[in-house]
Amino acid sequence: MGALSVLAACLGLPALAAEGGKRQLEEVVVTAERRESTVSDTAISITALDGQLIEDFGLRNQEDLQNYIPATTIQPYDIAIRGVGRVFRALGGDPGVSTYFDGGYSEDFGIASTEGGLFDIERIEVLRGPQGTLYGRNGIGGAVNFVTNKPSHDFSAEIRSIVGSYSTAEVYGVLNGSLIDDVLAARATFVSRDRDGTIEELGIGEDLDGYGDKNLALAFRLTPTDDLTIDLRVNDRDYNRIMASAQGAGSIVVSEAGGLLDEITGGKRNTSAMVFGWRPVDTSVACASLADRTNPLCTVRGQQVFTFGGRTAQRLTPGVDPTSQAFARPNFAYGWDQTLADQTYIGDGTYLPDLEGSDLRVATNGFNDEKFLHNNATMNIMWDVTDWLSVKYIGAYTDYLYTRVTEDDRSSNVTDIQFHANQENENFQHEIQVFMDIGDDITITAGGFYYENQIDQRLDFWSPGMARFAEAANYGPTAAAVAASLGLDPTNQQLVANVARAVYGTNTGAELNPVTGAPLGTNPVLGAYAYPGQVGWNTARDVGCGLVDLQGLVPVAAFSDPSTKSVCFISGPWLGDTADFGPGNAPSGPKGGTEGTSFIWNTENITEAYAIYAQMEWQLNDTWAITLGGRYAKDDKQGFENLYLYREEELTPAALFAFNVDTGALNPDGTPTGNEVIRFRGLPFSQSIYRALENSFDETNWRINFDYTPNEDTLWYLSATTGYRAGGFNLGYFSATPTYDPETVLAYELGYKATLLDGTMQVNASIFTYDYENVHLQFVGQSFIGPSTSVRNIDSSRNQGFELEAFWLATDNLTIGYNYSYTDAKYTSELVDPETGTLGLVDNNDPYRPDILFSAAERATLIDGKRLQRVPETKFSAFGTYTMEVESGRVELSSAYSMTGDVCFDVACGVLDRAPAWSRWDARVTWTSNDERLSIGAYANNILNEIGIRNMDDENVEQNYLRSVVPTLPRMYGLELRYRMGAL
Repeated sequence: MGALSVLAACLGLPALAAEGGKRQLEEVVVTAERRESTVSDTAISITALDGQLIEDFGLRNQEDLQNYIPATTIQPYDIAIRGVGRVFRALGGDPGVSTYFDGGYSEDFGIASTEGGLFDIERIEVLRGPQGTLYGRNGIGGAVNFVTNKPSHDFSAEIRSIVGSYSTAEVYGVLNGSLIDDVLAARATFVSRDRDGTIEELGIGEDLDGYGDKNLALAFRLTPTDDLTIDLRVNDRDYNRIMASAQGAGSIVVSEAGGLLDEITGGKRNTSAMVFGWRPVDTSVACASLADRTNPLCTVRGQQVFTFGGRTAQRLTPGVDPTSQAFARPNFAYGWDQTLADQTYIGDGTYLPDLEGSDLRVATNGFNDEKFLHNNATMNIMWDVTDWLSVKYIGAYTDYLYTRVTEDDRSSNVTDIQFHANQENENFQHEIQVFMDIGDDITITAGGFYYENQIDQRLDFWSPGMARFAEAANYGPTAAAVAASLGLDPTNQQLVANVARAVYGTNTGAELNPVTGAPLGTNPVLGAYAYPGQVGWNTARDVGCGLVDLQGLVPVAAFSDPSTKSVCFISGPWLGDTADFGPGNAPSGPKGGTEGTSFIWNTENITEAYAIYAQMEWQLNDTWAITLGGRYAKDDKQGFENLYLYREEELTPAALFAFNVDTGALNPDGTPTGNEVIRFRGLPFSQSIYRALENSFDETNWRINFDYTPNEDTLWYLSATTGYRAGGFNLGYFSATPTYDPETVLAYELGYKATLLDGTMQVNASIFTYDYENVHLQFVGQSFIGPSTSVRNIDSSRNQGFELEAFWLATDNLTIGYNYSYTDAKYTSELVDPETGTLGLVDNNDPYRPDILFSAAERATLIDGKRLQRVPETKFSAFGTYTMEVESGRVELSSAYSMTGDVCFDVACGVLDRAPAWSRWDARVTWTSNDERLSIGAYANNILNEIGIRNMDDENVEQNYLRSVVPTLPRMYGLELRYRMGAL
């Protein structure tokens, strides 16, 4: 098939057929509504990417896909349609767009959209709008169906190879044929993909974003009778990447401190401050010394004074002024080479810049690895019971292991911080569908769905070789002497730590165990490590801290939420992490044991989901039809979280200074001695927390749709549809808001599909408006352990817009396609901060309004009327193909241009949150032999080398308001060779 025929299938538009020498449009069959139908007869907004289009246009990744889909953006692991998707990756929640691979539900869009480089795919269907009455799970924003090529009895084989820039080397192969004539056919697909990194590494290790990906898939089709078909597909995938970035781990630094330069070096990234944070000062009052805080607003002479909105501040004096962050982390870029640091900082830091391919550079310490092992089996059994009744079974099982290490602070310092993730996901599902035709006018599709999923996740932050975390805390000779004077063992660190609390004034009611009433740190069994992983996964109950029902006992949301079934605390002194974790030798980091772990969380999420659904289409007469649908869904969820972390109890400036002098970290004049770790907040201690959560969510959805077909070339439809996404848990950081509620949507859509200009043009258009309620948003707030990432609901938003897709056979040789979407998605309600009661969003990551200088009300941003995150208002693409016949075959020239408008990556949508619009221009030339067996092509993608921003990560004051982004791919070019044997 030539690219002209292929282009016709793009965006679900009809393919090409010849009629009397004149090119015509031919229908494309899809299964968007679980039955075979044509795109132009399906009364929903749908884009269908034909498998031949995917191959001939070189669509091999998520970025390639999104250029052809209106009102859609694709993040590193997720997809959003018309502003409905998922803006967070925290365990405990679900996607907003359902993904199905050969009918089986996939927990992660990122898996399905990258398997095998989209090779041997029959088609990809993208359904826009809630799909609540025909799909089993959480299709509030839409659904994406990946449909693979099925085995056939005709022998065929294909080999394809691609070489290109960044040492791209890809090999694809497929072998298809009959095992038992007319009964059993098989299809084997093999993919091997390798590429060097596209982001230049200035530090240690390889360039980032290079990968190796291998996937083997085996499919079988058994047809023991004419009315029974059994399809089975299994795959095994091994993926490795030199990881550049992902959600929560952007690689390209675009801002630090809102563009504030290092006051010592003048550099863009600060390498001079030992610890980040601010202290309000009165410039008319001088401190008597570096450590004097008799007047807490006094100004330390000789240090720079900064102004924020007319208010003056100085940086914290390390070890004297307590940081506001309980984690008390240092500046991990302290002492880093300033020249190297500035080479990795793009722009001036006051806004998100326009990026080019030459901007893709980093300097890390080489800890950038991602590994993905994926095994999946999907079975489809179709039984045509009678000519009016069919039954289908869909079963699927998935097991995958995901591990990653990212260099979290974006510096190549040896003593910095890394993030390690290890996640195992196991799920299975069963679905029964019944298809009935009642006479010629009524069709019914009904089904039942069951899904069970368990995700175990282990993550940690670790700093190799950093004494702050690797070595036991020094509680000072004063505490030891006091312990001895009380007749206690001055070498017992447990006792010395408790005495230190009393000596430095923290052994108060606020520091008592909320369950037992005992002082924190009095558990002798787990004094060394309050780490539940010593015994096993989520086993705090097994190590001396029984589960206690706290409902009604503690008036704090984190404890009294009805979903909270149990909470457990254990604390002790900080004895350091030397990589063995004592009993059990619990692993940390990517290699099973690394020094300096300061934060670990083990989390588990278990979901059981049930749904029953039915949809009826009734053809009232030749021109009118009505569709009615309903679905009931229920999600039962359990969540478990175990935290082990390093914390510091806050001291007053005087007590903090005295403690650091006592331990030998500071001289009496407040300057560092260099002989001991300076504590930036107070007394170090270890803490372990266990929490168990349980909740159920259920919802009934419905759909009503009217079709009007005045003639065979025109369809008008008007629909009202509801959708639902289950609520979830905030697992990982012991959030003050443990749970969040389900989302719901009521969507109205008016659509038009028509074949025009004597069968040479197809136009699809729609306008829509959504009432979107309880929207899931992610925020960084505070819990009693410090900064906490939480998903919360905002009452409502209004999403509305229109979409246009057009396809035109302009001449016998020229084919043109186009799509455009406008999406106006805005919040229509206001937030209330749960911690302060302040109206609006209290942004803790705003570098221009530090929390120490501005009240919550002053830092609040009203969001009613703000744009939803990751939703471009405008998005379009145009593409075309010109075919020339030559003696040896044909030559096809293809080109595509797309533009994605500016996008907000934070609820506040301020100047540092808004990514600029970006575009992409691709071109290809392909020669195909007369017998259609041999093709040779050349391609150039992103010819203008313009880089878009796919995601952004922003930090709080502890990391100097660092902002980093996930970039799109730079310019790439290469050659393709494809050869086919057997049936075409």
